[in-house]
Amino acid sequence: MSAAQDSVDFDRVIPRRGTGSLKWDAAAERFGAEVLPMWVADMDFAAPDAVLADLQERLQHPVFGYPGNEGSMLQAAADWLAKRHNWRPESDAVACISGVVPALYAAVRAFTRPGEAIIVMPPIYPPFITAVEDNGRKLLLAPLIADDTGHYRMNWDALEIAVRQAKLLLLCSPHNPVGRVWTAEELQRLGTLCTDAGCVVVSDEIHADLSQHPHYPFPSRFPRSILLSPAGKSFNLAGLGGGISVIPNAGLRHAFLNEIQRSQIQHTNLFALTAMTSAWRYGTKWQAALRQYLSNNARFIADFLAVKLPEVGYHPPEFGYLAWLDVHPYGADAVLARRLLQAGLGLNPGPSFGPGGEGFVRLNFAAPRSVLEEGLDRLRQALHR
Repeated sequence: MSAAQDSVDFDRVIPRRGTGSLKWDAAAERFGAEVLPMWVADMDFAAPDAVLADLQERLQHPVFGYPGNEGSMLQAAADWLAKRHNWRPESDAVACISGVVPALYAAVRAFTRPGEAIIVMPPIYPPFITAVEDNGRKLLLAPLIADDTGHYRMNWDALEIAVRQAKLLLLCSPHNPVGRVWTAEELQRLGTLCTDAGCVVVSDEIHADLSQHPHYPFPSRFPRSILLSPAGKSFNLAGLGGGISVIPNAGLRHAFLNEIQRSQIQHTNLFALTAMTSAWRYGTKWQAALRQYLSNNARFIADFLAVKLPEVGYHPPEFGYLAWLDVHPYGADAVLARRLLQAGLGLNPGPSFGPGGEGFVRLNFAAPRSVLEEGLDRLRQALHR
């Protein structure tokens, strides 16, 4: 590891077109025109200096053979969980995965059979739904409930019925796109409910490090569960892939590791291992500065909407950089899509997150303030048409 020190400048605008970026270079094809892309969940910020330095150091060696440093990465991951979330799993509970979405699909196959029911809580990150449907399982919905302020909670009545029918529950913790960091009390109630019913929980915690409130890893309280997480969202390394599973229960761990072996997603690449190890070892200060910048951006959105678009519903997220905006007053989803396109703004349409997403859009505000301000002005133009 080099002695690189992070020079944090999140206001710096870094051109990304022409870099093979899904967010920027593929936006025109996705939306049908050139837009300011504020959709897919990656950040327009440089990765930490320490990560870049370690990658550069590895690039100095000209041979890129199969890596053998998974153990160092797994140790760094366990140390990070202890430092950031006050929980150190046993070393044999932590394993390597090629990515969270492939592991989510694998968990569906590991713990259920075709036709069995799996619970998801929409509106939710789309792969939660497709992981169930693409594997021929039965989708069992327990939709979240929002109050008048846009604050969401779990639907306990629906969950109490669903857990009696399901083998598996896919938990998004924190929850994308509605912006919730589940409290200790909520997770305790959910864990007890699932444990009593014999329903296994797979907890996708990819946004956990960006929580503005205390985050509680689900298996730290309920060992008969599976945690999936990468460093990608935390340190803007998503394009490298990779991640970890954490499974304290030996029986569940055996079933899951067998499935990822069959699926051949039990490894990750050389540069992902280098980057994740470096991020988890040396990224504390950089990430603290990032969380503060994102918190300030979230407040900027609130102030802008209060003055320029007071009819837009917005509850500042409790983590990360995803604004879930209620734009019901401005027309049907198809009308809104046309208006946004005319204004040159690319956002995720709410219906793509399943039931409960109608009349919403998701805005990624992990961008320099000047870019965010331009995006919000385009939103204003779109909704005032």
